[in-house]
This record gives sequence, C-alpha cells and structure tokens, in this order.
Amino acid sequence: MRAWMCSGKTQRDMVDKLAQAGIVKSAINKEALLRVDRKNYVLGSQRDSAHQDSPLPIGFGQTISAPHMHAHVLEDLLPPLLTASKERPDKLLKILDVGCGSGYLTAVFGRMVESKENRRKTTPLNEGKVFGIDVVPELVQMSKNNVMKEDGDLIDSGTVDFMLRDGWKGYPEAAPYQCIHVGAAAATFPKQLMLQLAPGGVMVVPVGPDGGTQYLYRVERVGNSGDVVGIDESKGFQEDDYKLYRVLGVRYVPLVQKN
Repeated sequence: MRAWMCSGKTQRDMVDKLAQAGIVKSAINKEALLRVDRKNYVLGSQRDSAHQDSPLPIGFGQTISAPHMHAHVLEDLLPPLLTASKERPDKLLKILDVGCGSGYLTAVFGRMVESKENRRKTTPLNEGKVFGIDVVPELVQMSKNNVMKEDGDLIDSGTVDFMLRDGWKGYPEAAPYQCIHVGAAAATFPKQLMLQLAPGGVMVVPVGPDGGTQYLYRVERVGNSGDVVGIDESKGFQEDDYKLYRVLGVRYVPLVQKN
C-alpha cells in the first residue's frame, strides 16, 4: 500500500493503513499515534480532512505534515531513544521538536515518553521530556490549546512544554537531546541544533531552498570531539562528529529565521 493510500475515516483507520503500508513499523510508534487524534490538531475548517494522508494548512504560512511523513520521522527517531533507554535505564530522555506548528507531533513524542504509569502498554522507553518550540507566538498558543483538548495530561504532568524560540537556535537550556525533529526546511544544515544533540543522538531535518529541491536527512551524532551543548561547550563544531544520511525527497515550508 502506497503512502498516498493511507487516508482513513478515523485515527485508527489511518494508523492501521500506515502500518499495513509498512511505514509505521514499531508497536511503540503505532500506540503513540493511536493515542493522539490528528483531528484535534488541525483547523476547525479542516476537521473533516484530519485523517487524510496529506499536509494541511494551519495558518501563518505553516502546515501540519502528512501522516506518512510523521510516521517516517518517528521510525527514524525511535532507535536512539531505545538505545539511550537500554544504556541508562534511569536517565530522562529529552526530545526537541523544532517548528512545533499545531503541536501534533510534539504530543505524539509525549505519549512515547510519558510516565510509565500512564502508558496503556508496557514499553522499554525511559520516561522523558519533550520541548516544542516555534518562532510564531500564535502557533505556540495554538499548540497548547490543541493539546489541552484531549492530551492535557501531557502538559499537566510536565512531559510536554511549548515555548517561543528561534528554531535555528533551538533550546540550549535543556540540551543535550537524544532526538531533535525539525518540522520545516532549513536552507543549510543547522549547526546550532546539531551541537545540541547528545552523543548517539539523531536529528531528522529537511534541508533545501524554499521552492527548490529538498531532502529529508537523518543526522547521527557519532562523536563528541566538538561541543556538546549542556555538557562541554569549549571545543567548537567538528564535522567528524556527525554522519548524514539522505532519506527521501520532500517539500516543506521554510524554517523561519528570526531577525
């Protein structure tokens, strides 16, 4: 089943089709997607299309990505979370969602690392904290409002937090992160975000010019000879600390840079 055939009438129908298509592979990701209904994260005028496998406008020149794109992202970001949980069972996982938009994927990440008491199924992931950031104040507020519809426990418990920040600069105050997701296309690889990855961490980021050829990349941090924000910031940026993998061609709105 192709990605564009993964539309459904309900959240479960949509997620089941994504799994049948082999895009959602992990039971952890499937459960998290089932817990967060996309209808709560689209504009009211788009609710009838909430479970279509297509991007939808959310205002302010931004979109919520197609469900199959979110599924690809989750599959790329799950392995470092599993590895970190296995190596340090007592360590809090940290995820940064850059360009949180309407808050949807931030909430899905939240369900993955929520309190083990709240999980409907046992998973090997540690508990964690998810930071959703956006440069547009109205979208930060929209994200909070959307989460409070049916996923408010994520905010109440402190699992998820939203804040106004420049996506290019990230949120160094909580670094380093096991995972970073960038939900808009960067014209070049965002080095300040790469420095906020923990060793072994992974960032998924679309890279390319607005309106031009863009690719989704998986950036793996394999070394710590350079700065690790939050641990050691005295060594600068070292390219050898990272491996870059081109995943697939994409079309994203640009990652806004604050003047």
